[in-house]
Formats: sequence, C-alpha cells, structure tokens
Amino acid sequence: MKRCSVIGFLCFAAIFSLSFQAEGVMIGLSTEELTRSSDVIVRGVIESVQSEWSADGRTIITRASVLVDDVIGGKVTGNRVMVEYPGGEVDGIGLKVSDVSPLMEGEDVLLFLSSETERMGVFVRKMVGNAQGEYRIDRKGIARKRGFTLADRKDVIDNDIPVEELIGKIRAVLKD
Repeated sequence: MKRCSVIGFLCFAAIFSLSFQAEGVMIGLSTEELTRSSDVIVRGVIESVQSEWSADGRTIITRASVLVDDVIGGKVTGNRVMVEYPGGEVDGIGLKVSDVSPLMEGEDVLLFLSSETERMGVFVRKMVGNAQGEYRIDRKGIARKRGFTLADRKDVIDNDIPVEELIGKIRAVLKD
C-alpha cells in the first residue's frame, strides 16, 4: 500500500511539474476575412513595448508603438500607431493570454487593426483576430504567423508566404 502511495505521489508531482505552453485554439480567418474586418492594415517595425496595469487595476495590458513603413489599407494619422493587447509583465507579475502573440521590439510586422479608441488618454488599436491579425516578416521577406492553434479552417490561412504576395492579396480584396 505504501509503495502505491509513493508511486501515485511521484506521478502526480511529475504531471504538475511539467512546463507547457498553451496556445489559443481558434477558427482560422482568411486574408480576405481579416482584410474586410480591419479598419487599418499596416506594415512597420515595433519601436517599443510597454506593459502596465489596466485602468481598473484588474489586469495587465501591453502597448506597442509601431513605426509605420506602409499603410496597406485604411488611414492613419502620422507615422506611428499604438497597438494594445491583453497580457504582459509588470513588477514581476505576468499575465499570458492564450490567443495573443506578444509583439517584440525590433520586429518587422504586418498588422490587421481595428479602429482607434481612446484608453487612459492614449489612442490605441487592437489586432483583428488576436494573434491571427499579426504577421512577422523575416529577413528573407517571408510573412509568418505564430502563437495560436487552429481548431478548424486551417486551409484558409496564408502562412509562410512572401510578404509582397500577401500585400498583393490584401490590395486585391480592398479593390473589390
């Protein structure tokens, strides 16, 4: 009996000591759906990323300043947009949201964004489709998505695609 208890305890400890990373599970959104749902589509470089407590003090939010290189769709005032999403870390306290892929300073990105809203005195936009509304552009010009798992409609996602081809698809949707 004692041996069964020890084995049970070891199995329990092993399961709960494993570290794993959860990703959001969602329904795939096509480039056409993302484009039609967005107020602004931009390509740019992440200048800065700052996490802080929300106005009500209940959650952590992150704001990323994006230096805009190209406005693919919609209109922006100036050459920067502020993107806000849930999650981040403040004073050693972290919040990770499963369907959000955090932005990182220096990244070249293509973003599908909502209309601008004012939050705590700052005009911010949100990514359409959460992590699906973000492409990271690598040094070879390939647009890639990450940070989520699709439950359905995997075949509609444009991923690992040359950024110029992706921009062409977006502009074709905007012409319709």
